[in-house]
Order: sequence, then structure tokens, then C-alpha cells
Amino acid sequence: MKTINNHAYYRLFGYFAALVLHGSNGIMTFFVVRNITVKDPELETLYSLLCVFITIWNVVFQIIYSFLGILCDLPTSLKIKETTLTKNLKFYREFIFTSIILPLSFIIFILFWTIYIYDRELVFPAFIDKVVRQESNHIMHTAILPIVLWEFVFLPKTEPKSHKWNLAATYGCYITYLYVLFSTFARCGLWPYPLLKICYGSIYFPMLFIVPAIMLYFIYYGQWRVNALLWGTLKEKVC
Repeated sequence: MKTINNHAYYRLFGYFAALVLHGSNGIMTFFVVRNITVKDPELETLYSLLCVFITIWNVVFQIIYSFLGILCDLPTSLKIKETTLTKNLKFYREFIFTSIILPLSFIIFILFWTIYIYDRELVFPAFIDKVVRQESNHIMHTAILPIVLWEFVFLPKTEPKSHKWNLAATYGCYITYLYVLFSTFARCGLWPYPLLKICYGSIYFPMLFIVPAIMLYFIYYGQWRVNALLWGTLKEKVC
């Protein structure tokens, strides 16, 4: 029981750290934007596409997940008796983490920094520096990984007997994002990332969506191999 409580304390630290990081970053960016008085067509386009950036989705998911985690672990740390509601919340916490939070954060970290190092203009043009400082950039694209790894290490997970629902959530999220992406382009004729604009109409364009889909599959299943090394092989019981 003491070990479980210690894990809860560690996870709570991670949840509050995530909220502080994303919250302070949001506030800092808000004030930077507020101080820009000159009209900038590039920034106006950027603002109009905020909901189409997968990075923004991930930040919102991490914030929501952190609140969910606090609801799950605060009663444990305060030694409050576990209720049916708490058990259900813990089930959904594990489900959301393994199917959405971890795969999404990993794929954003890997793809963003790979492309950024090759040519930042393809994913993060220099004009964005006017409103998003490098500190903010690292919070949204670098810190997301340590946040997830911290949770992964201190959250014992039970591998499901069947992965179909988890994968349905993983690819359901991905397909939903693609729907928003393409519907925005159909409506406005704009892509959030320059790389999409450059490759649109070429044979490389489909690969920009096929490669992440394949990566999601391997990242999802890979986590269970590592989880087995950390916690042993925990399998969902058959009813």
C-alpha cells in the first residue's frame, strides 16, 4: 500500500508540473500576442488555424488528462476510501493514457523535431517566433515527452486482453484530426504546416499521413513491451 501511495504522490507531482508548464506558457504567449500592435497577415493566418495544429490538440489533451489524474490520485494521497467512481476514473485514465496521450505525444516529439532540425520552415516558420518564443516551443514540443515518460514510469498499467478498443481510440483521434485538417483546407484553402502546402498534389503527400499512421501502431504496441519490463506482464483478467 505504501508503494502505491508513493506512486500516487509522484504522479500528482507530474500532473501539477504539467498544469504549471502549460498554464504559464499559455499566459506568457497571451501577453506576447497582446503586445503586438502591428497587423501581420502571417500571424493572422496563424491565429485562424490554431485549432488545426496537432500540437494544440496535444496540449489540451495533456491539460485535461492532468485534471483527470488529480481526481484519481488525490483521494489516494489523502487516504480517502476508494469509491466506484474513483475506480471508473482510474480505468479511463489508463485507457486514455495508453491509447491517446502517450502515442500522440511521442509522434509529435519525433516528427516535429526531425523535420525542424532538417528545415524549420517546413513546420515552424521563423515568423512564429514573434509570438512563440523558444521556451514556449520547447514546452509544447519537448516537455510533452518527459511529462508522458514520468507518468509512464509511475503508472502501473494492465495490458488489455484485446487491444481493439484502445486502437479504435488511437486511430479515432487521428482520423478526427485528419477530418478537421482536410475540412479546414476545403473551407479556407489553407494548411497549418508549410510542408503540407509544398507536398500537396505530389506523390509524397499521401505519405505524410501514412507514415504517422504506421508509427502510431508501433508506438502503441511498443509501450506494452516496455511496461512489461517495468511492471512485469500484467494482463487483463478474463471474466
